[in-house]
Amino acid sequence: MRLVRSFSSLILIGAALFVVRPGHSAPVTQDHLLSGAASPKDAYLEASASGARYELRGGAVVELSPGTTFAFEPSIRLKLRKPGDPDTIARSVRVVSGRAEVQIPDRVKDQTAVLLRGPGKLSAVAKEGTAAFATDGDRTTAASRVGEMLVGLGNEWKPLKAGFARTLAPEDPAAQPRPIPAAPQVTPDHRLVVISPEEPGHFTATWSAVKDAATYETSLAREGGGAPVQVGTTSEPRTAFAGLPAGAYGVSVRAVDRYGLASSASAPVTVQILGLDVPDGATVAPDGAIELGREQRVGLVGAKGLEVSYGSSSVFVSAPATLGLAHGAATLVRLRAAGTTEETALRLEPKGLRATVAIGPKIARWPADRVVVDVDLYDTNGRPVPESTKVLPSVTVNLEKVDVSWTRKGTTLHAMLPAGASPGPWVVRAEVTDERGELLGRDFLEVAPASAREGATASR
Repeated sequence: MRLVRSFSSLILIGAALFVVRPGHSAPVTQDHLLSGAASPKDAYLEASASGARYELRGGAVVELSPGTTFAFEPSIRLKLRKPGDPDTIARSVRVVSGRAEVQIPDRVKDQTAVLLRGPGKLSAVAKEGTAAFATDGDRTTAASRVGEMLVGLGNEWKPLKAGFARTLAPEDPAAQPRPIPAAPQVTPDHRLVVISPEEPGHFTATWSAVKDAATYETSLAREGGGAPVQVGTTSEPRTAFAGLPAGAYGVSVRAVDRYGLASSASAPVTVQILGLDVPDGATVAPDGAIELGREQRVGLVGAKGLEVSYGSSSVFVSAPATLGLAHGAATLVRLRAAGTTEETALRLEPKGLRATVAIGPKIARWPADRVVVDVDLYDTNGRPVPESTKVLPSVTVNLEKVDVSWTRKGTTLHAMLPAGASPGPWVVRAEVTDERGELLGRDFLEVAPASAREGATASR
């Protein structure tokens, strides 16, 4: 128990007693990993790229930043309260390099504490609220975010008020108290981002520059808890998040000073990534409008917590799971995240794709004449029709389907029909539908049999 013997057995701090009892150490407890991971490294553990978060016996929570090297050591009993009160069991954590964040639950019974120590002479006891402890070898920092903590420099222990930190460094051997960096104020460029199924979401977050900040740590996590999905470090007061599927995300930023001490996380800011599930056969126009068939609906993916309004209405309600045309007409849908005023407009329009179908010549006789079918695609909304637009043309002769060879150039289709094999007259019908079977255009032509003389001429 070299750790215990390094302290005086009785230290007077203000009006309180702080007693370390070498002969009464508590057993090492089994700690519960809440999130992240840690793997052995030499005689210690190393937090994974997503960090490691533990709940210790007694309820204290210790969060190790990514790459932190640490170890859990035997618990000890401390006299942190007035004489006659029970001792406080302190879980001991050694931080070799990196940063630990500690949160002590507010309890009346079974009070817990966390003893933090680094490779140097500076140690700390987090006995209430939240605290931080960081070291990079020749610099060790202890900080009290909420509530008072105790900081020891060798055998000299002093209380440290909330909002202050002490750093033992070559340039500051007395580890004078100083304010903790302030938490940034984060503002995303959009609170609601709408994406199509083919593209992931992205947005940029900016924040006010923080005095004494050397870098900033950024974190993006799914709303509802869990490990961050993206973390990063930047020296600029901005960062971009990309490759995001639909859902709600919480953005947080910490300012980090030159000693490695991070501020409290910024106030939570939520960004919603809304996915659009566009049904088969519907199209997204170059100007962003979604063209739907009369019965089609657009699915909203990740819409929980969103509000919707229609047209110029000022009334917003919870967003439904799908959206469609109102009475088959063009519909303006306005979306926003709950509790915000920033709106994103979504225009739904009736599908404008149509086809002009022409069968000719208008007076035709088989087999003397060649009968052709021409199809021109157009959009009733005045938009250009992409050449990739899929349509399904079909031809029947006397209600019997005829296989013909179609050629296509841009939005024009052309086919030549073979003469009818059955006795005439014949009725030729041509129809064009979209992928959903919606009729885009049709035409028909009555073809008479050629006279014997016309038939002989056609055969030559």
